[in-house]
Amino acid sequence: MAPMTSPLTDSWPGRQLDGRWRVLELLSHGAMGRVYRAEHLGLGQQVAVKVLNDTASADEGFRQRFRREAKNAAALTHPNIIEIHDHGETPDGGLFMVMELLRGRPLADLVAAGPMNPADVCAFGLQIATGLARAHDFDVLHRDLKPDNIFICDGAPGTRGTAKLLDFGIGRSLGDSRLTNAGEIFGTPQYMAPERLTNIDAGASADLYALGCIFFEMITGRPPFEAQEITGYFIKHMQEPPPRPSSLNPACPRRLEELILALLEKKPEQRPVDAHALIHVLREL
Repeated sequence: MAPMTSPLTDSWPGRQLDGRWRVLELLSHGAMGRVYRAEHLGLGQQVAVKVLNDTASADEGFRQRFRREAKNAAALTHPNIIEIHDHGETPDGGLFMVMELLRGRPLADLVAAGPMNPADVCAFGLQIATGLARAHDFDVLHRDLKPDNIFICDGAPGTRGTAKLLDFGIGRSLGDSRLTNAGEIFGTPQYMAPERLTNIDAGASADLYALGCIFFEMITGRPPFEAQEITGYFIKHMQEPPPRPSSLNPACPRRLEELILALLEKKPEQRPVDAHALIHVLREL
């Protein structure tokens, strides 16, 4: 793969992938790679192409997770999950994935602006829970749900838009444990369920806990636990009860607060039974 240089010296625009896709321009870049706007050579369809960087492409574990993200997400065709069109290898051995081109902004941008309107929390929460239920119905866990991995697509004027789940790259099919190594902990500390810290095989309820953290942050403007170091988050997730959302935002409806606190229960068996149970409550709200 070509070196991941600065945007000013980026050599990818103009290149072709698998004889089907032409890279047009850089959209974003991070530690793991870059995302470009591209088009289908025959149809002119506009898409996004994720290209893994040299370091990640050279790591076989990352290569497996990257392929798994494409496979998992492609099987989860749903309005609230990003669509995957294609994936493959570049001529020099790198990895790429062709995705639906989204227009809008990450949920993280909305959360950063402060507490959200309860109606918006419930509306977007319903869409997020619906996408997650689809994944769980296919026995696919996400394992890194957070506002950065939820995208709010622009809708028609006067509408809220559509929430889509992104990045199943560290997700895991319940039927395939081969790609999880003993002792590995994946995820983002602010959103990790207590059982994720002690059990690598934590189930779908861990995604529900992460969703509780996200809903808490949407309605209050901050995550349920704050700490200076990673270990501080771990300790609080395992031992400390979260504050009541209404103590930080009195506008939080009582039933929404009850749902959030139920999702944040320390023991998985004390949380809602599955994402479909959330859909029922959020639809009523």
